Amino acid sequence: MILLDTREFDHPIPLEMAVDAFKKLSGDEVIHMIHRREPIPLFEIIVKNGGRFRSIKIEENLWHIYITRSKTLDLEGIDV
Repeated sequence: MILLDTREFDHPIPLEMAVDAFKKLSGDEVIHMIHRREPIPLFEIIVKNGGRFRSIKIEENLWHIYITRSKTLDLEGIDV
């Protein structure tokens, strides 16, 4: 699992970090992104490029986002 903790960065750095990591994903690899908000533009990029994601709001300014290219990996089975 690739951990991206982007909470300390302002836009567009978290988006750029996630897209760069997504480009390098293969097989069943997963990006675990921790963010202050839900990055909707990132989700559009992921889906458009054949990826999948799971977004979980933990509290007001804390989101855990899981991103993969795998069509079969169970993102719902990943614990936060």
